[in-house]
Amino acid sequence: MTVSTHRVPRLYVERELDGERLTLDERESHYLSHVLRLQRGGRLVVFNGRGAERHASVESLQRRGATLPLAAAQAPLAESTLELTLVQALPKSDAMDLIVQKATELGVAPLVPVYTEFSVVKLEAERAARRLDHWRKIAQSACEQCGRHRPPRIESPGPLVEALTALPSGVGFALDPTAEAALAEQRAPARELVIAIGPEGGFGPADWRRLDAAQFARVSLGPRVLRTETAALAVCAIAQARWGDMT
Repeated sequence: MTVSTHRVPRLYVERELDGERLTLDERESHYLSHVLRLQRGGRLVVFNGRGAERHASVESLQRRGATLPLAAAQAPLAESTLELTLVQALPKSDAMDLIVQKATELGVAPLVPVYTEFSVVKLEAERAARRLDHWRKIAQSACEQCGRHRPPRIESPGPLVEALTALPSGVGFALDPTAEAALAEQRAPARELVIAIGPEGGFGPADWRRLDAAQFARVSLGPRVLRTETAALAVCAIAQARWGDMT
């Protein structure tokens, strides 16, 4: 007997799912037909990041909208047991897009983009708002793909010093290629872990003074110097394998 490995498509919607039908707008209908490649009669799962997931089917699909009858509910995939916060020095846009996508897949809870001493990218307010909306859409799409129910909370970019004062209490690590201690060899945190990653040039002296004052332990990822986006993926994978739900 042949076993199908085809995954049921998932669609994120920002509204309640407590009725018998869901009406999609023009943008959502376009996504349904051109990205998910669904037609009338097609089956999918819709979810809202608030705890509700429902099986659905495509009853009507037109350019200006679509109608989906909602069927049985299913239990959302549980979040990682590790509350992982990634403090990421803001890189160029395509690198940040990759970090948002993969950090979502790897179970990051809050993602905090920051400006550091050696940051090259600085966004004025209007552009920062557009990028934030863009990153949140990337996170939603990543949830659709990986089965995660709740997209990570992505903060608006701001100075490192402001981010450090707003962070939750917990074990904190900051990447330093010269550090002798390796992240993978550290003791397990309780439930919360914050990891800070600098830009391509690394954290500057002023950054380190702030991180040291906030009691971040300096750790490395081994002998090779990684690009900031590679480092972000590596620390998320290590943290989830050591202390989270990647076993």
